[in-house]
Amino acid sequence: MIELKKRISLYMRSVLSLLRIAFIKIFNIRAFSSSAFEDFSLSTRIFVFDKGQMRLKRRIHTRSNVVFEADGGVLEIGEGCFFNNGCMVVAKEHVKIGNYTSFGPNVLVYDHDHRIDSDALIHDSGFDTAPVVIGDNVWIGANTVILRGTVLGNGCVVGAGSVVKGTYPPDTVIIQKRSEILRDRVSNFEKDVDNAYG
Repeated sequence: MIELKKRISLYMRSVLSLLRIAFIKIFNIRAFSSSAFEDFSLSTRIFVFDKGQMRLKRRIHTRSNVVFEADGGVLEIGEGCFFNNGCMVVAKEHVKIGNYTSFGPNVLVYDHDHRIDSDALIHDSGFDTAPVVIGDNVWIGANTVILRGTVLGNGCVVGAGSVVKGTYPPDTVIIQKRSEILRDRVSNFEKDVDNAYG
């Protein structure tokens, strides 16, 4: 019975994904291309605007609240990619993701930064952009942020909670260690008070 429910659920998601893709294609005939066979969650959001282009290969799987956005740039996602809950990919210039790459929960990929070197309000100051390229068979851990200009070679692994910017050769494991400070809250508070008044 459970197996039957899973099959029905998968079938329903596939039909709804097909309808969503058809709807997006109607309004973005030249800017959007996708396989009919995607497995998008119902909460996946896809935006193509400001002359952006999106190219999705087949068998892309998304969980809840995933966002794909081609905001004036080109977003390419390869075959068999997996996006866990809360991922967001935004292209203002070009983001290219290879085949069979997997994203843990809440991974953010941006090919742009706000400009902060002018007197204008940051919100109105425009963006600096540089392409992001993520290779085939890459695994990106939860809560990672990938910044503009990053290149991850095939087979790279990025540890959870990383902020990634730069070029990494194939099969590199990227782990960002953070120092951990442990102290007793009460005894250190008493020492701080003694030193302050002491």
